[in-house]
Amino acid sequence: MMRLLSPNEAKFWLLDQVAPTNSVVVLQRAEGGFPLQAPPGFDLPVARLGRRARPRWTAATRPGVMARITLAAEADWVGVAEDLLDARIGTDDNPPWQAVVADHPGGQTLLLAVSHALTDYRTALAIGRAFAEGTPVGDLAPACEELLPDRVFADAEAGDLIEGWWSDRAGARWEALGLQRLTAILPPASRTRLTLHRYDEAETARILERCEAEGASLNSALAIALRDASGTDACAFSVDLSRFIRPALPPGPGMAISHVYADLAPGEFWESARDNRAIVFDWIEGGEAGDSLLILPRLLQRPGTPPAWRRSGLTITGAPTWRAAGEDGYELQLVLSAARAGGGVVIPTLWRGQLQLLGCSPEDDVAMPLASLAAALLRACD
Repeated sequence: MMRLLSPNEAKFWLLDQVAPTNSVVVLQRAEGGFPLQAPPGFDLPVARLGRRARPRWTAATRPGVMARITLAAEADWVGVAEDLLDARIGTDDNPPWQAVVADHPGGQTLLLAVSHALTDYRTALAIGRAFAEGTPVGDLAPACEELLPDRVFADAEAGDLIEGWWSDRAGARWEALGLQRLTAILPPASRTRLTLHRYDEAETARILERCEAEGASLNSALAIALRDASGTDACAFSVDLSRFIRPALPPGPGMAISHVYADLAPGEFWESARDNRAIVFDWIEGGEAGDSLLILPRLLQRPGTPPAWRRSGLTITGAPTWRAAGEDGYELQLVLSAARAGGGVVIPTLWRGQLQLLGCSPEDDVAMPLASLAAALLRACD
């Protein structure tokens, strides 16, 4: 467990230095029955500074925090998640995790907060289910940057940059630059605010059927709906790079998430949505997602190189959980992340056959235009 954080993990750890950067797993059951304490052996590491001011994973010195509450309405879990996104966990001498079991009309909801430096939306879900079902968490995965094939990167020097991350030279640069300058290359962090919009079942069917008929992904349709609702001209998309790792990683903690950015050109809605889907695919195939993992290695090994950071008005998280609603006894399986990409985040998921959009916005930024985005998507499906 005592290993250096990879560049991808360290990016989220640096963001956490200013404001908490967590993932919150949300699992909901109609019959309830979630554990009221951590199952035996449920163990997560924490990150703390080690040699030459570089962060390392190490064993937690404090237990996780557990609470049980009662909510007046099912959807009130959103306020609990908002508080958990702002909890100090996963670093230094803070608890490694924090969980809340909420009783409410119609069932029970488990919310589990873990460090975003430790998990992405895919692996956070595995950890949440391990907590709920009393199964092993799994070992911390190796750095995804080391496991990815060369074709995932566009930078011809990607291998050297990743290998150099572990060198004494990189450690000396960490020490020389200091945390203040390193955190300055990333967007300012603030408390995350959440908003929720739910379509009814008929609206949900209409949206999903129209996306399929038009050959557009739901995420690309959401991006164009945002363009039409607020005039945003660019959008970021979360990319799960674990699909390129063979053999596949076992369930457990780890980070294989990256981002690509796509401009949102004007044009007819569905044609633009198809174009956006193709552009995102081309960026991934061209190595843009892989190169997004190289911001810190470039900064540390190429002095004077400006960080390749681009602010986005919105990030759409392609969470793999939204189609899983109702499976395995869960009415809702969802992973939230703090809004730390310089703008808001929209996460689609399903609840009782209803498509819902969860908006995450930095408190000190403009409000998430979730209602107008939801209306624009529905209009496009008429």
